[in-house]
Amino acid sequence: MSARLFAASLRRGARGLVTAARPASRSGAGSGGAWARRAVVAGVVAVPTIYFLTRDNIELDTRAAPKGRSVSVADVIQRREGPEIWVVIDGEVYDMTKFLEDHPGGRDIIVANRSRDVTPIFKPRHPSDQLMPGHLPADVKHLGPLEPASADELGAIKLQISEEQLAEDERVRVERQKMEERGLGVIVNMKDFEKFAEPLLSKVAWAYYASAGDDEITKLANASAYQKVLFRPRVLRRVEQCDASTRLMGCPSSLPIYIAPAAMAKLGHPLGEINLTRGAGSTGIIQGISSNASCSMDEMLAEREEGQPLFYQLYVNRDRAKAEELVRKIDAGKFDAIMLTADAPVGGKRERDIRLKGEFEGPAGGVAVKSKDTAGVAQAMFAGVDPNLDWDDVRWLRGLTSIPVMVKGVQCVEDALLAYAAGCDGIVISNHGGRQLDTTRPALDVLLEIRRLAPHLLRPEFRAPTGPSADSLAAPDRLTPPDRPDAAGMPRRFEIFIDGGVSRGTDVVKALCLGANGVGIGRGFLYAQSVAGEEGVEHAVEIMKSEIELAMRLLGATRIEQLRPSMVEVVGEPPRAA
Repeated sequence: MSARLFAASLRRGARGLVTAARPASRSGAGSGGAWARRAVVAGVVAVPTIYFLTRDNIELDTRAAPKGRSVSVADVIQRREGPEIWVVIDGEVYDMTKFLEDHPGGRDIIVANRSRDVTPIFKPRHPSDQLMPGHLPADVKHLGPLEPASADELGAIKLQISEEQLAEDERVRVERQKMEERGLGVIVNMKDFEKFAEPLLSKVAWAYYASAGDDEITKLANASAYQKVLFRPRVLRRVEQCDASTRLMGCPSSLPIYIAPAAMAKLGHPLGEINLTRGAGSTGIIQGISSNASCSMDEMLAEREEGQPLFYQLYVNRDRAKAEELVRKIDAGKFDAIMLTADAPVGGKRERDIRLKGEFEGPAGGVAVKSKDTAGVAQAMFAGVDPNLDWDDVRWLRGLTSIPVMVKGVQCVEDALLAYAAGCDGIVISNHGGRQLDTTRPALDVLLEIRRLAPHLLRPEFRAPTGPSADSLAAPDRLTPPDRPDAAGMPRRFEIFIDGGVSRGTDVVKALCLGANGVGIGRGFLYAQSVAGEEGVEHAVEIMKSEIELAMRLLGATRIEQLRPSMVEVVGEPPRAA
């Protein structure tokens, strides 16, 4: 399929890598249904098979910036010398001269591509409303639309493409063609998505998605921690029917998992986070939206199905007025919860990403710039984050909104206690997927610490020890022991979520048995949408659903509320009295 044919198919509503017809979603989200989507969105438009290869300028369904005087190609080219730095983005001309030193990605990437059409570099990394009034940085000057020009004139401002980049583009094209021929049937678990995504991604995208802090010890420990939790199955139970649905922060969810907030999804697929919103909506799970998403909030809200719950991951801006404005926008968007990011006051040292710093190779292959002044993808995103956030700010946020607030990034029992004292509705036990401080404990170990030292934060039925107890031995015929008369609940709702290292349904069930309300998966869904767009997300959810339900049935449970600590044992955990 050619680039132009694919662009046309996007406009007709084609979605994702797999082109076979599929049934409409639970809300009629199939093509042609009531939930038929706009297929043309802000982003680099290209089929997954040829993503990173489309170099023709394709008109996109985006809102144009206010029009000023038109600017000729000759005017743009004249700025290749001298103090002024101009660039073209989506047919509009911008003066970046005063913005160079404030650009989160460093000045050199702009200077190296001055007087060029940088749309293919810009769009995969920025929301579509980034250059709209109210979002345009104060030091960026919109000069007006680019005048109509001949093909030769436009060719003079196209990005320079190196032989190395052409070879890389061809490699990606071949790999995506292979993936299309294989189909999603070859992917049978979440780790398969990672394996098949790597050759499909650019070097920058893979470095950003796969990177973790320093030696990546915590990233590996997150996953291996679940191996020390062993099941204690109950047999001869009626398990023909199994229902893994639940409620997270009061919101219905078809599974006890959610899409953990993760940024820059357009690095993997031209529709980016829109794939995640659509996939979550069609499968009935909750999406956590990142402040650093490469799609705008409005774009994702436009794709939201009726009644679809969404959580928002908030990074608090240094400029408190901007932070308050964002909270008001979250309120107006009717989000169902806020995840306040607490574990990333500054960016971690993600060496895979740093090694490629400045090599912002867009789909069309820009000029590769390697300089100490240019930040990697991860570092660039933390430029505006307030590093002085404290517990008073948590109370400040709690007073700004009636939306449930969770602190995301809790890594010790003391901070879990402080989150409850600050009026939060819950916590997310997380170490940012191992991307921040390396050699921190696995997230699962923090949950075990809370069970051991602050069990009152858990729901009463999860305060019991793991393994057999006096109650289970006294009534072995009962799948769940009777509630203890002294097991009082918390005065108000307080839910515990966990993410990091989860790739199996068994991991999810183990976390639930230990008292977690819900389990987040981040990288896995990024890889899934990179491989096959929305349908990749749906396939990932189906994999997790089948694994969760299988684990529950083999464990002897048919509903989430039947899971208990007595169904697992933690290797090396000292016994304690219930």
